[in-house]
Amino acid sequence: MPKIIFDYSKCLGTGDCVEICPVQILEVSENKRWCKPVDEKVENKEAVEEFHQKVEKKEHGKVDFKIEFDMPECLMCMACETACPESAISIEE
Repeated sequence: MPKIIFDYSKCLGTGDCVEICPVQILEVSENKRWCKPVDEKVENKEAVEEFHQKVEKKEHGKVDFKIEFDMPECLMCMACETACPESAISIEE
Protein backbone atom coordinates (compact mmCIF):
# COMPACT_ATOMS: atom_id res chain seq x y z
CA MET A 1 0.00 0.00 0.00
CA PRO A 2 1.32 3.45 -0.85
CA LYS A 3 2.53 5.60 2.03
CA ILE A 4 2.62 9.37 1.80
CA ILE A 5 5.20 10.73 4.20
CA PHE A 6 4.90 14.36 5.21
CA ASP A 7 7.95 16.01 6.75
CA TYR A 8 6.37 18.80 8.74
CA SER A 9 9.75 20.39 9.44
CA LYS A 10 9.67 21.40 5.75
CA CYS A 11 5.97 21.88 4.96
CA LEU A 12 4.88 25.49 4.42
CA GLY A 13 1.28 24.73 3.47
CA THR A 14 1.53 26.18 -0.03
CA GLY A 15 -1.03 23.68 -1.34
CA ASP A 16 0.86 22.88 -4.55
CA CYS A 17 0.54 19.16 -3.76
CA VAL A 18 -3.21 19.55 -3.18
CA GLU A 19 -3.80 21.24 -6.52
CA ILE A 20 -1.89 18.66 -8.56
CA CYS A 21 -3.15 15.41 -6.97
CA PRO A 22 -5.22 13.61 -9.65
CA VAL A 23 -7.26 11.63 -7.10
CA GLN A 24 -7.83 14.55 -4.69
CA ILE A 25 -6.63 12.82 -1.51
CA LEU A 26 -4.72 15.83 -0.17
CA GLU A 27 -5.90 19.09 1.36
CA VAL A 28 -4.69 22.15 3.24
CA SER A 29 -5.42 22.06 6.98
CA GLU A 30 -8.26 24.13 8.42
CA ASN A 31 -5.85 26.74 9.76
CA LYS A 32 -4.25 26.99 6.27
CA ARG A 33 -0.82 26.28 7.74
CA TRP A 34 -0.16 22.66 6.69
CA CYS A 35 -0.78 20.29 3.79
CA LYS A 36 -2.18 16.90 4.74
CA PRO A 37 -4.13 13.92 3.47
CA VAL A 38 -7.93 14.04 3.58
CA ASP A 39 -8.72 12.34 6.91
CA GLU A 40 -11.29 9.96 5.43
CA LYS A 41 -8.80 8.73 2.80
CA VAL A 42 -6.17 7.58 5.34
CA GLU A 43 -6.23 3.92 6.32
CA ASN A 44 -4.06 4.17 9.48
CA LYS A 45 -6.26 6.42 11.61
CA GLU A 46 -3.56 6.75 14.30
CA ALA A 47 -1.58 8.87 11.80
CA VAL A 48 -4.58 11.19 11.43
CA GLU A 49 -4.82 11.54 15.21
CA GLU A 50 -1.08 12.17 15.41
CA PHE A 51 -1.40 15.00 12.88
CA HIS A 52 -4.27 16.66 14.74
CA GLN A 53 -2.55 16.36 18.13
CA LYS A 54 1.08 17.16 17.28
CA VAL A 55 1.08 19.24 14.10
CA GLU A 56 -2.19 21.00 13.33
CA LYS A 57 -2.34 23.04 16.54
CA LYS A 58 1.03 24.65 15.82
CA GLU A 59 0.23 27.65 13.67
CA HIS A 60 3.65 29.32 13.58
CA GLY A 61 7.15 28.03 13.09
CA LYS A 62 8.19 24.56 12.11
CA VAL A 63 7.40 21.18 13.59
CA ASP A 64 10.23 18.66 13.65
CA PHE A 65 7.98 15.72 12.91
CA LYS A 66 7.29 13.22 10.10
CA ILE A 67 4.08 11.25 9.70
CA GLU A 68 3.51 8.25 7.44
CA PHE A 69 -0.03 8.02 6.10
CA ASP A 70 -1.28 4.76 4.52
CA MET A 71 -3.13 5.91 1.41
CA PRO A 72 -4.83 3.10 -0.55
CA GLU A 73 -6.18 5.49 -3.20
CA CYS A 74 -2.75 6.96 -3.99
CA LEU A 75 -1.71 6.23 -7.60
CA MET A 76 1.98 6.68 -6.77
CA CYS A 77 2.23 9.10 -9.68
CA MET A 78 4.64 11.25 -7.63
CA ALA A 79 2.96 14.46 -8.81
CA CYS A 80 2.64 15.78 -5.24
CA GLU A 81 6.25 14.91 -4.48
CA THR A 82 7.40 16.78 -7.59
CA ALA A 83 5.11 19.77 -7.01
CA CYS A 84 6.14 20.45 -3.40
CA PRO A 85 8.58 23.39 -3.45
CA GLU A 86 10.00 22.38 -0.06
CA SER A 87 10.40 18.61 -0.76
CA ALA A 88 8.19 17.94 2.26
CA ILE A 89 6.45 14.92 0.70
CA SER A 90 7.77 11.52 -0.24
CA ILE A 91 5.93 8.44 -1.41
CA GLU A 92 6.89 4.86 -0.65
CA GLU A 93 5.33 1.51 -1.33
